[in-house]
Amino acid sequence: MSLFNNYKESLSHVLGDQQTNFQKDLNFPYAILNLNERKYSGTTTLSIQERSQSLLQFDSNQLIKYFGPNQNSFSNVSIGNHPDFQHLGENQTLKHYCISMFVDIKGSTRLALKYPLEKVRLIKDTLLTLCINVITHFGGHVHRLQGDAVFAQFVRFQKNPNDSVINALNTACVLCQTVSEELSSAFESYGLDPIKIRVGIDYGNNEEVLWSHYGIAKCSELTTTSLHTDLAAKLQNNASVNSIRIGNNLVKAISIKDEYLTIPTYIKNGITIEDKYIIQSSGFTYKQYDFNWKSYLNSFSFYKKGGNGKLEIVNNHYTLKASICDEYNGPETHPYFENNHSILKDKYIKFQLHFNNLPYHKKSFEKITWEANNSGEEARIAEQVQHDFNGEFKDKTYCIAHTGFHGNHYLKCSIIREHSDNIILKFPLYVDDKHFKSEGQVLSF
Repeated sequence: MSLFNNYKESLSHVLGDQQTNFQKDLNFPYAILNLNERKYSGTTTLSIQERSQSLLQFDSNQLIKYFGPNQNSFSNVSIGNHPDFQHLGENQTLKHYCISMFVDIKGSTRLALKYPLEKVRLIKDTLLTLCINVITHFGGHVHRLQGDAVFAQFVRFQKNPNDSVINALNTACVLCQTVSEELSSAFESYGLDPIKIRVGIDYGNNEEVLWSHYGIAKCSELTTTSLHTDLAAKLQNNASVNSIRIGNNLVKAISIKDEYLTIPTYIKNGITIEDKYIIQSSGFTYKQYDFNWKSYLNSFSFYKKGGNGKLEIVNNHYTLKASICDEYNGPETHPYFENNHSILKDKYIKFQLHFNNLPYHKKSFEKITWEANNSGEEARIAEQVQHDFNGEFKDKTYCIAHTGFHGNHYLKCSIIREHSDNIILKFPLYVDDKHFKSEGQVLSF
């Protein structure tokens, strides 16, 4: 199963339809163009009755079902100046963090060699609309569409920057998987090389990003001045197709696991050389990494790698549901979805075993064990990389875990049976420090 079956179906429809008239169809991911033939000196013109970028036609139910609602998403979607910084006057500046993402669609240029411009436009718009919808679901803001590319900003004013880091990574992974593994077959079925994407992401903290207007009065753009905005574009340009390249600030912010990171390489004179740094000078060096989106998504319980090596969404009968509590065995304040955002330290998470979305009841012939697997430097120092809660929740259908260490961890539940297959469930989550610096001071110039 795919997150975006409508996009694949719509893309196949556009690629295979040799007619010039596309009728409005709710299966399409946008309000379809109404192409009316009008004769002007023997030529055909096109009348756009509805904007194709309408987000109302996008079905976000699958994203919400699996990744959960996002606390950073905007109630209204816009493009251009970031809504959280609209209060900045044209002569004011503000230091405030930002995660910058550049997404580049590769291969759309040669479509014009096979298809008329109207069809090329529909194909490109399908892909750009996909990017917009996924970005906005995960709390990002589309700052600019640049031909075949999207520049997005993941930032919320006075909110935890590490949540924005998580949202940016989740966005990039979903886009890479969808484009490379879901939509590619639509192009291949018509003898075309699949469209590919490259993603670059970097993070500048409060002291490394300056927000301000560029231009003149009533003709300006509110954007960021930062080495890390520039590096995000460079990281994207250096990334391989269908891959994500990130800067070291993201790695440090949420203690990304080593298993998701690879040092880029290049070939010189037949020798493979590590390309550790995106920028290297006598006074400053900055590391870059390729982020393994397939391994990361495979850590989610609802993704499964098929026999062809591609990931697919699966509906598991056995699931774990999690809720945040302020105190041990206290009232549950809100549900938590896998890798949805960072949970602050010294909270508690209650995990409940379910079968077909109902609380599970242990069978007499079963044994149930719970185990926490922690990552990051704090857990290693405390020698708590792995523990079983001292057997407190053995044979129980729930477990309560304390969020004590910064990092990306997972909880493991095992249902052990004597005469049938065991059930192994994993639930990934992020834990963050309690405090983070807020925005800087607004200054005028």
